Amino acid sequence: MAINIYNKLRRITSNQLYFPEIDGIRFLAIILVIFFHAHGYFIAKSTAVYADRNNYPLLDTLLANGDRGVELFFVLSGFILCLPFAKQYIGGEKKVQLKKYYLRRVTRLEPPYIIAMTGLLVLQLLMQVRPASELLPSWGASLIYAHGIIFHHTPLLTVVAWSLEIEIQFYILAPLLFRVLTLPVVARRLLIVVVTIFMVWLQQVWPAQEGLLTLYGFVQYFLMGILLADLYVSNSMAALFKKVWMAPVALASLITILCLPIKEHGTPIRPDIMFVSRVLFPFAIALFYYTVLKNDVVKKVFSVGAIPVIGGMCYSVYLVHYTIISFFGRYTMGLQIGDSYLTNMLFQLGLLLIPVLLLSAVFYYFIERPFMDGKWTDMLLKKNKQ
Repeated sequence: MAINIYNKLRRITSNQLYFPEIDGIRFLAIILVIFFHAHGYFIAKSTAVYADRNNYPLLDTLLANGDRGVELFFVLSGFILCLPFAKQYIGGEKKVQLKKYYLRRVTRLEPPYIIAMTGLLVLQLLMQVRPASELLPSWGASLIYAHGIIFHHTPLLTVVAWSLEIEIQFYILAPLLFRVLTLPVVARRLLIVVVTIFMVWLQQVWPAQEGLLTLYGFVQYFLMGILLADLYVSNSMAALFKKVWMAPVALASLITILCLPIKEHGTPIRPDIMFVSRVLFPFAIALFYYTVLKNDVVKKVFSVGAIPVIGGMCYSVYLVHYTIISFFGRYTMGLQIGDSYLTNMLFQLGLLLIPVLLLSAVFYYFIERPFMDGKWTDMLLKKNKQ
């Protein structure tokens, strides 16, 4: 039965190749994002006053840093999209057809996105969350992935859609950026590293306009994905990363990812320390990912049980989890176990995680998964002709 459920929920890939460890990485990223929003909701909406809250600063910091799951997704997007281009430019494999590349992005991502955003629009209109005069323009801007550019604030229907707008900006420019892989090996890797450091510096001295979230502020993560694809296809340092002792390196890099000070959280951080941290951050992600991809021990950890199944549903989870947390949270916040902050916080995270995973799985199975099959448009056209 478990195998049957696994096969029904497993991600469908366009080339029929499946790497569970990649979905394991997606699991890590989406769980971080879920806990970030659930923890934020608990802090904002809980009416109880916990005397022992200050006893858990490290846990609060880790949960507050869960939004870094978005950057983890950005690096992974760069890597996944770049892989076929890297195989073409470095491995001499078949040429990527740009028409198919762009068509795949549209047919794979657009239908679930449009359905989710339209469903959220209808739900919020029925619940009278905001007037139609606010929601309808926001919905229209989100459908063309231009909400941030038009309104200079995050989308009203679901705040998480801001990152999908940045993903689309990258998808459009990606084939041009992938041309860097046509350069000699040392030149292309050095160029990626230099541009990454330069962009971090530029973002610090010339920050983006308030509320205007674009590829400009996150391009370094996609560049790391390109570098990762280069290393992966070239099989660089594979023997080193297969060593058993690289597993603790993966753990250390993950801790670094979760703890590096890359944003201001109350206490001011010296600009030079912030700059170094922001430079190290994308490289730490690349190091962690490459270890997952090449080290058998770490790969096994990220491929076990339901981890890759949940990770494979990450797009559906990402689209609907914020709304599910907001809806169910209004009912769960009234439940309390004793006076311990830790107990109640973990209790709320567990309670909210259940509907998030269950309802996301329903959305994934009935809405997203059918569109994963790249041939769905052909089948639809054939059905209409009959």
